[in-house]
Amino acid sequence: MAQLPLQLFFALWAGGFFGGLLSVILPAGATVRVGSPFVLVGIAVLVLFPAVTLAARWLNYGNTIYRVYSDRIEIEEGFLTQHRKEILLASVREINLRRGILQRLVGLGSIYLATPATGQGPWWSTSAIVGGTSTFGSGAMLMDLANPNIAYEQLRELVERARPTGPTLAT
Repeated sequence: MAQLPLQLFFALWAGGFFGGLLSVILPAGATVRVGSPFVLVGIAVLVLFPAVTLAARWLNYGNTIYRVYSDRIEIEEGFLTQHRKEILLASVREINLRRGILQRLVGLGSIYLATPATGQGPWWSTSAIVGGTSTFGSGAMLMDLANPNIAYEQLRELVERARPTGPTLAT
């Protein structure tokens, strides 16, 4: 859901770019034929780019499985390239809930799990927006979950229970 605005923007831009080349190439007063190669390419990009991207994402979602256990999360995803990842809940340092405007409109949200090796910063959301895999780096993003607030609270509780409770070193 988060990448839909970008898909629409690039489809409109590409369609306008290729269609707009006609005004630069053709002399003033020339007529534009519907069968012109630039018009056809512009229309094809405008229609096919979002359709192909959405179809690929749909196939990827259809092949995504999240398994949550008391001590770990297993993620399997991918249509063309398959990814499999396991994250120990005891190693989760941070858990974030992200609900973009389009996700909120349809009742979805994404949960990001950061581990000590993940680092800090919002770079993970950029990867997800442009369609990156949810199993990048050492963290993971559980994308477009239904009932995200409930899932977030359940995962937060599992992470808390999985954390070691031994003595800490004072500095």
